[in-house]
Amino acid sequence: MWGVFADCSHSLASVNFLLFCVGATQSARVLLYQQSLKKDGLTDEIEKAAKEEGNTLEGIIKDPKGALKKAEKV
Repeated sequence: MWGVFADCSHSLASVNFLLFCVGATQSARVLLYQQSLKKDGLTDEIEKAAKEEGNTLEGIIKDPKGALKKAEKV
């Protein structure tokens, strides 16, 4: 009688283990996807900062004396 339950328990344990593996895999995929979305936002911020720096450098190239006066005020 106990042999039937033991076989059933092993089968259920193996199925539960496989379900755990599938769940862990899906959770990892969700986390990786969310991180990739955050990286895209970070990329946009970096590009924005680079454009601002580019504008500052253009201003310095066009008017070095004016840029020096602005820097002395700060």
